Amino acid sequence: MRTSSPIVKHEEISAQSGMVVAQHVTASEIGVEVMQRGGNAVDAAITTAFASGVLLPIWNGIGGGGVMTVHLDGGDGGTVDFGMQAAGLAHADMYELEDEQDVQAVSRRFSWSKVKNNANTEGYTSIAIPGTVAGLTTALEKWGTIDLDQAVAPAAKLAREGFALSRTTVLAMAEKHALLSRFDATAAVYLNNGSPLAAGAHFVQTEHAETLERLGRVGASDMYGGETGARIAEDVEANGGYLRLSDLRQYKAIVHETPLSGSYRGLGVSGVAGPCAGPTVLEILNILEQFDLAGMGHGSADFLHTMIEAVKLAAVDRFNFMGDPAVYGFPIDVLADIEYAKSRASVIDSSQASEFAAGDPWSFAGVERPADFPSHAGSAPDNGTTSLTTADKHGNMVALTQTNLAFSGVINPGVGVMMNDAMGWSAPMPGTVNSIAPFARALNNMTPIILHDNGRAVMAIGGSGGRRIWPAVVQSIVNRVDFGMGLQEAVEQPRIHVESDDPVVDPRFGDDVLAELGRRGHDVSLPPMEFTLWPFSEPNGIISDGGVLKSGINPQTKPTHAAGY
Repeated sequence: MRTSSPIVKHEEISAQSGMVVAQHVTASEIGVEVMQRGGNAVDAAITTAFASGVLLPIWNGIGGGGVMTVHLDGGDGGTVDFGMQAAGLAHADMYELEDEQDVQAVSRRFSWSKVKNNANTEGYTSIAIPGTVAGLTTALEKWGTIDLDQAVAPAAKLAREGFALSRTTVLAMAEKHALLSRFDATAAVYLNNGSPLAAGAHFVQTEHAETLERLGRVGASDMYGGETGARIAEDVEANGGYLRLSDLRQYKAIVHETPLSGSYRGLGVSGVAGPCAGPTVLEILNILEQFDLAGMGHGSADFLHTMIEAVKLAAVDRFNFMGDPAVYGFPIDVLADIEYAKSRASVIDSSQASEFAAGDPWSFAGVERPADFPSHAGSAPDNGTTSLTTADKHGNMVALTQTNLAFSGVINPGVGVMMNDAMGWSAPMPGTVNSIAPFARALNNMTPIILHDNGRAVMAIGGSGGRRIWPAVVQSIVNRVDFGMGLQEAVEQPRIHVESDDPVVDPRFGDDVLAELGRRGHDVSLPPMEFTLWPFSEPNGIISDGGVLKSGINPQTKPTHAAGY
């Protein structure tokens, strides 16, 4: 018997002067309007990001954090890491654990214990120090041309006047109805007399608007020690959480004027360093560069086997070594070293699947492994996140990803902003490389990437979808670079998802290919029949093709739109 699978497509658009791709159509349009008024790609990205936090408030916003990569024409730019930090009161055994293991958290090889009452992912005890305001304002000051009040104005207007909720958003809210019902301030905004909001409901966030307007007047200090920060900290402390005003006061976004850099098939690759997925994407690309993927043929068993094994190698390294380097001391960026990747690529057996051990990156970093280096940690589930990319007529590009992780369910009275649950990113038990520590920035999955050629940006890409992001971004890059696909075609292609164990494979690759993967020892599983549940992430981005900007959008799950002029 043969059962049909849906084939979902999205229109590619072209533009000469500017383009924005974001996960809400209004956000994309707002960003383009910024460039039409004379702003650059950075101005557009920051304005779009603030607007996305209002339009998709459970997934991202000023209660969360993120990372961004900026490429200015000629090669200048950099990255901003505005990831969320654990509070100063946080510690490795701060949560009470269940006895059972959550074996679905990452894989059968990398899992961790459940926390009682979901205290690390729900409510006040899950809230970490938010970084979005610091990150967006820092980037705007460094590379933008407009003032902060101009950047927040469209978001504030949307929050005050309201907008119609999409079906996707209300379904996500309805799924978390019990969580949203727990907090009075949240229920007053996110529910209708205790019931879930309906698709098309007019959604107003008055206190959110007031917070944004105050931010525009006062600046980032309003969040990090001012009125907004004080309101957040006081409410969290009063309700048993760990965040304090002193935590907000010490927060700083991390700026790298030189991005994490590498190359792939002759193109420069720039991403964010540290405990995100930038080093992981570069490690996978470096491994894949050791193989003739184009000669294998897209979608062949050889191609998919190589892709699966490369991702597995990088995933094992990721879960063994990556956490906050300021806490645990591992030189994360060595995972992006091309010579290290060659050593990892050499262990791939083209004829059969392998269960890989972690590599030995220490020697490539020129340091000895500390005797007390912690054990592996794995990584948390991730249900939130939004991704956006911008490009302007001057050749500048931005890739920006921001998230609430999932969301805590908490709106602080007088602030109106959905707060993150980023404590869920850290392993909730001591002794691992990603365990909780005061002010630690936990391992996350965000990876905004820019490809460039002799100083000219040719592709900006990122994605949402948790741990699925980095394999999806890699496959989109490979489809574009190795096989010459347009970006829209590249992100629509069938994909695999794998971490350290068994792959999920899109059935569109065909029965013969699936059977051959099985013969090579891959325990292949298929995605759910309902395509909106497919575990393949949602990459999106922009390419510059002969000077013409073109969009690439994965059309599943969160609606994503391109706008250009």
